[in-house]
Amino acid sequence: MVTDTGLSVTNYRWQKTPVDRVAVTALSKKLGLSPLLAHLLVARGFSEAEEVDKFLKASLASIPEPRLMLNMEKVADLLRKALHEGRSIRIVGDYDCDGTTGLITLKQAFQIVNPQARVSYYVPDREKEGYGLNPKIVEQAKRDGVEYLISVDIGITAHKEWEMACQLGITGICIDHHTVLGSMAPQSAVVLCPKQAGCNYPEKELAACGISLQLARMLLAEHPRRDEIIRSLCKLVAIGTVSDMVTLRSCANRAIVKAGLAGLNSGSPNKGLSALIEVSGLRDRKITAYDLGFKLGPRINAAGRMGGSTLQVIELLNADSMEQARQLASQIDWLNMRRQQAQQRLVDELLVMVEMRGRRDLVLVHGGKHDSGWHQGIVGIAAAKLVERYGRPALVCSIRNGLAYGSARSIKSFDILRALEAVSDGLLLRFGGHSAAAGFMLDAARIDELRTRINEYARVAFEGTDLTLVRNYDLELTPADITVGLIKEISCLEPHGIDNPRPTFVVRGRLVEARQVGGKHLKMKLVGRGPALDAIWWHHGELVEKVRPNAVVALMGKLEINEWNGYLRPQLNVDDLQLLKRL
Repeated sequence: MVTDTGLSVTNYRWQKTPVDRVAVTALSKKLGLSPLLAHLLVARGFSEAEEVDKFLKASLASIPEPRLMLNMEKVADLLRKALHEGRSIRIVGDYDCDGTTGLITLKQAFQIVNPQARVSYYVPDREKEGYGLNPKIVEQAKRDGVEYLISVDIGITAHKEWEMACQLGITGICIDHHTVLGSMAPQSAVVLCPKQAGCNYPEKELAACGISLQLARMLLAEHPRRDEIIRSLCKLVAIGTVSDMVTLRSCANRAIVKAGLAGLNSGSPNKGLSALIEVSGLRDRKITAYDLGFKLGPRINAAGRMGGSTLQVIELLNADSMEQARQLASQIDWLNMRRQQAQQRLVDELLVMVEMRGRRDLVLVHGGKHDSGWHQGIVGIAAAKLVERYGRPALVCSIRNGLAYGSARSIKSFDILRALEAVSDGLLLRFGGHSAAAGFMLDAARIDELRTRINEYARVAFEGTDLTLVRNYDLELTPADITVGLIKEISCLEPHGIDNPRPTFVVRGRLVEARQVGGKHLKMKLVGRGPALDAIWWHHGELVEKVRPNAVVALMGKLEINEWNGYLRPQLNVDDLQLLKRL
């Protein structure tokens, strides 16, 4: 235990991530790494020198050849022939960031292969059509004379739709990365999915946009500028990869995001992307993986969530002038602002509902009318906020026309997809997803029944489990340990994301300064051995009364370099705080 007071001021228990000390020492000696860096690598599951070397040196050149993916050569041959013969091709992408960036990646690659290519695209309307490929899309494709129908980030369960396309004489190509319990890949389409049975491609965790990038590599294999083009495409694919929350322990995903960030930080010739960077407040500053997931990605997603259209994003990225690009980027930014406001109102309402039930549920299940603010495009985000706040799985439903469209988010110890499968019989009209996140649909009148069933399941699953909220950290440091050099040293672990989180440290000391800044943030200065350490706790200014100067505290957070007037200083970006009786 790090502290002597139990829970933190936010009611979390702190827990140090266990590591094998023998592995740390061996890795440090073998690769000449500092013990601290070796510790962080082992904590992220890397103990073999070869693994570490691949991880740290991940590059586009190290991604396995796309031809190794099941059906890749077949798809590439089909599309090369179709493009050169001027056949009509339609790409249907999901309305989220992964689907959108995958669609654009393919569209651009096709136009490079043949600038006169007959390529159209379509994105389902979230509210009117819901998720996935549907019969109307296939029927419209036939009416429009489409000969090749390609799905991106959807389609892996659309057996009926692909069979319909086949019967109508349309060649179907499904690019997806999802798996659904008990499902087989469609037989009426050619499927690119590393997770499908029979596919031995070593990189299983690519997002759909990453698989699209691999197809682009294959199609452009003979192009004299292939490597340059692929690096350029990575700018968008990196955004889709991080936003879709796929693992960044994967060397392929890591390489894509590294290449994408390098391209974004060197400036993009794409006017739409430049305008999007501008409205996101990222102009003239270093763009990080955090910015991909929390600034650029949400704006791309907002178009499909808040009554706009994902087609606006495609139009933005096709903009011919900066004036047009800025206008479109401004519209998308406004939709994102609406999304943030609606999200906050819904989360506030949900918090009241949870407290009214007395937190007695192991799984939080709530629903409300779409027209009353429970917008289908934000229930998943709201569910994630409940998980973050209460440390329990959450299911939030948007009700329209008697149906409840739900999103579920979960914690590591509770596989939400298996839970939904266990309670689905005669209750859920459809469901799918993975262990941490899922979507589902049921009759709205049966939400209470869903709450009862899934909590009965959870009581067995959680038996003997301590559900106290926990924050994990890597190491405890003193203020004297924290230098600009140390922060630069651990930066080799970037880009951070799922399964490769930013290192989290605990630092004890005495506060010589604690004040509110910007009206809502808490600025602190901590002293122990060595120079004082600056710390900032965003959006927690109201806690200033609890941490008066001279209080003895332990701070948990991430290290960063604060640059001001050309001077570099270490700073702790605080996640939590515990009050101590003594150092």
